[in-house]
Amino acid sequence: MATRFNQNHAAAGSANGGQFASASGSGAGKGKSVKAGPKAASSSGPDAHQQHEAHLAYLANHPDTPGARADRKAALLEAAKADRAKIDALEKQLKGLQQQEAKAVTAARHAKAAAASAHAGPRQKRTLAHAAASTSRRHASVKSRISALQDQIGALRDKVKAEEAQAAKL
Repeated sequence: MATRFNQNHAAAGSANGGQFASASGSGAGKGKSVKAGPKAASSSGPDAHQQHEAHLAYLANHPDTPGARADRKAALLEAAKADRAKIDALEKQLKGLQQQEAKAVTAARHAKAAAASAHAGPRQKRTLAHAAASTSRRHASVKSRISALQDQIGALRDKVKAEEAQAAKL
């Protein structure tokens, strides 16, 4: 733990208000009186920020207050719009991956055929078999990425439907 430069300085935000404390650690040092500042006056009740936070918490728990329905509906429709934009971007990625998959299938098929019809020594056959195996692994990797994207798109579509249905109820 790092030590502070001045060991007698109270921590910021503490009850002592970050003032220099005596070596014993108390807020009022050696008979000096602590002035009643704005913090002492506000300790009787919540300040404006605390009241605002309490009001926001109330609105969150009571969503049918006047004006809140329109705001919630607009927020839901905006979220659905953003999710549809994400779906469009993911579908573009999916299209590119599907094109890569088609090329990978062709390459894997070609490499497998080349390895099967090789009229060479064992070293060249091993090399061709290795190339065929690596292209098959690449194809599997592309397929798994396609599957993950399709799952993500499906989940986003379900989320959009739920958001739009919830907005329609408001």
